Amino acid sequence: MDQAVAVETVRGALGRYGLQDNTPIEFVKYRENYVFRIRPQGQTSYAVRLHREGYRSDSEVRCELEFLKALITRGVDVPEVLPTADGELLCLVKGTDGVTHQVDVLVWAEGAVPLGDVAEAFDGTASLSPETFHRIGALAATFHNEATTIGRVEGFNRQAWDYEGLVGERALWGDPCSIGELSGQDVALLNNVKHELKDELVSFGVGTDRYGVIHADFTPENILVRDKECILIDFDDFGEGWHLFDLATLLFFYLPHQRYPDYQRSAFEGYRSVRALPEEHLKSWDAMLLSRGLSYMGWASTRRGDDAAEFVVSRIVPMVLDMAKTYSRVSAGH
Repeated sequence: MDQAVAVETVRGALGRYGLQDNTPIEFVKYRENYVFRIRPQGQTSYAVRLHREGYRSDSEVRCELEFLKALITRGVDVPEVLPTADGELLCLVKGTDGVTHQVDVLVWAEGAVPLGDVAEAFDGTASLSPETFHRIGALAATFHNEATTIGRVEGFNRQAWDYEGLVGERALWGDPCSIGELSGQDVALLNNVKHELKDELVSFGVGTDRYGVIHADFTPENILVRDKECILIDFDDFGEGWHLFDLATLLFFYLPHQRYPDYQRSAFEGYRSVRALPEEHLKSWDAMLLSRGLSYMGWASTRRGDDAAEFVVSRIVPMVLDMAKTYSRVSAGH
């Protein structure tokens, strides 16, 4: 769907929310979904998501929105869901292309800006303080505590970021080995590492002290900052997985940053100020980082030509291959 069709589809849904058809619609971004900002006159601004056709089922999207509602009632800083005039969290609207599309609306976080972006994290130009990572680590721990308490909301239907979802034959984001630039030696290395990772992740286990509902896309773009407040957004990939995986996602793109050791230490300390993070769990830290890297490679392999995918291929793949070599050597040493 091109942007013009997307805008008209969103415009066709505005009346379901009691909004005027002529409300201005501003394009924000397109990745998995279209995101627009609408500014009804004299009202709060809203973020409107137009979901990519076939990416998530209706029940998956409703599950996400129900979970956001539950998090809000427990005081977690996440976006508030705006229901339709009929009280529905998910709006199904027929677009000008004749296809029925999923639309949902969230309250815009006024005055909040993204923590950063993955490019500046990776190239070392991010100038964040370790104290910021302390706050974000605490946010992650608060989210995990409340998500554990909430558990599976009624009708829970989300993917699992377990060993199969991360490094299995049908990994959620695709096969990292299908990137054409990889050599035969690279592919052999990655296939071997995937088996080693599976063994470690299975051994790590899925006890409630380490595994449960996670965000799964805990990147700097998805953490909004407003003064001292941190707001967690974009739950499109949330599901079940290891709590440590969210921390690995937060820190992954900062691995080449000169302040990475400070950022990591502060994030762990912030997390521990709210929730336990045993040293025993951190023995699987490198496995989580490498699994995260392989998932990004799988994602990029199915989206060639996209700027973000090409960034992964050109910049992230060499780092992940180095990580895989180190991990394989350490595993062999055991």
